[in-house]
Amino acid sequence: MSQTLDLAGGNFCTTKAGFAAGTTTTTTTANATIYSLAGKAFSAAGASNVATPTSDALTGASFVGIAANKGGVFAFCRDSGGNIKVVQGDIKALDVSGNFVDAPQLPTIPDTLAAYAYLVIKCGSTASTWTLGSSNMSGATGVTYAFVDVLTLPSRPQVA
Repeated sequence: MSQTLDLAGGNFCTTKAGFAAGTTTTTTTANATIYSLAGKAFSAAGASNVATPTSDALTGASFVGIAANKGGVFAFCRDSGGNIKVVQGDIKALDVSGNFVDAPQLPTIPDTLAAYAYLVIKCGSTASTWTLGSSNMSGATGVTYAFVDVLTLPSRPQVA
């Protein structure tokens, strides 16, 4: 699956967000982001230690926890008010080396959101179940994190 960027009315980000972990359950966007929703320009200031949402922007349900020997992906987006919204993608098994057996699929993003980053979580054999919004974003035993800035979402996360 590939995405084609439609600059005539498309949703996309035009700047590198500087997406990173904050402290505990928060994230940091180091840079101001300029993004498009249906062709209209919006911007959001960079901010440190912003509370991470606890529910999926697509379903409204709480995020599904990721158990040991599993991994998953989350798309971080902005709405027209500059609010951070997150949509959870697939959860997939890890092999004995801690790599994905099959890379998880990124989620479908609603037309009201523009993705600016995604987060890949891998919970190794020593990890406890990890849940976005309530689990530590900067260092939990057995959990690895990959924070990736994007202008649009790739067809699959680029994972090692």
